Amino acid sequence: MAEIKVGDVVLARGATGQFHAVVTAIRLGRLGIERCDGRPSGPLSARDVVTVFKPAGGPGAEPPRVQRLRPSAQLKLDLE
Repeated sequence: MAEIKVGDVVLARGATGQFHAVVTAIRLGRLGIERCDGRPSGPLSARDVVTVFKPAGGPGAEPPRVQRLRPSAQLKLDLE
């Protein structure tokens, strides 16, 4: 399972069924959540989380930066 952080949206299992919520706090293995349907909810156990949705972010304006590799002694060819 993905690591859950504050601000992630989760699909959780509760007594009334499954619901979506936003994680507002994490403490002692319990998640403080705010349900998306507006109903009140207490702390939620991490084992009651079915799916974690992470923000992907928008595409960058510049191409991704790739670290340039230098040739090493192992990459040099001996043509003699």
